[in-house]
Amino acid sequence: MLIIVGAAGRVEDSDKLLEKLGQISREKGIEIVAVDAGYVCGKDHIVSAYRHAVRAFEEGRNSMKKFSMELLLYVSGERQIKNAIQKIGIKDGIENVVFIFMDASDHENLKGKISEDEALKIVDELGFRIDNDVLKPSREKLRAMGYSDEEIETVSKDKYSDLILEKVAMVDIIK
Repeated sequence: MLIIVGAAGRVEDSDKLLEKLGQISREKGIEIVAVDAGYVCGKDHIVSAYRHAVRAFEEGRNSMKKFSMELLLYVSGERQIKNAIQKIGIKDGIENVVFIFMDASDHENLKGKISEDEALKIVDELGFRIDNDVLKPSREKLRAMGYSDEEIETVSKDKYSDLILEKVAMVDIIK
């Protein structure tokens, strides 16, 4: 089950956080991906990126060996993993994080299961406050994702997430 959790809280030590997420993932047989919420425009953004990554693997079009890395390409709208990590990767000082939990029902290489309650507990134990408002699309997030003010002005505020879904889909073309 794909679980997406928005969380508020400052990342003080990104290496330590990523190490802890890796440890939890290995122990539970799941995959946890964390990204800077400053670039995420709604749960649909993550779900669309996830579906594109799954399809890339199914069709043998994946650029990355690890599914989590392929997912980062789609979430970021980037072709190169280096650029994707620079853009949306977890860094010291970021204020909001989106945690993406995947288990055996999401990917064949995973053996474990996780419930939404367990995912929320993990986020809490990591010192973050659950806050799905950090997922809301905004003009600033669209700019951060590479859209110009002119492009942003062509759509109404309630269509911001549509621009992001377009960016996710474009990864298939630019890869």
